Amino acid sequence: MTHNEFDHIVQSLNALSPQQMQQLRRELDVKPASMEANKPAGQDLGSIGAMRDDAEFLDQIVEDALRDRREQPWRLAPGE
Repeated sequence: MTHNEFDHIVQSLNALSPQQMQQLRRELDVKPASMEANKPAGQDLGSIGAMRDDAEFLDQIVEDALRDRREQPWRLAPGE
């Protein structure tokens, strides 16, 4: 959104009557809930969810990380 577009929206908001402003507020309060309800399944999986289609690759990453941890126990304190 450009600065001019934003200014236009602000000017339009300033022109609303109190009743129109209350109606807009009610609609905006409902909007996030309706957006969440329409969200496709699996969209809340975060970055790992992005890899759900490549499970073998993710398994390989985990396997490599566990092997590196075994072979390079950098987390152990000296003398352990």
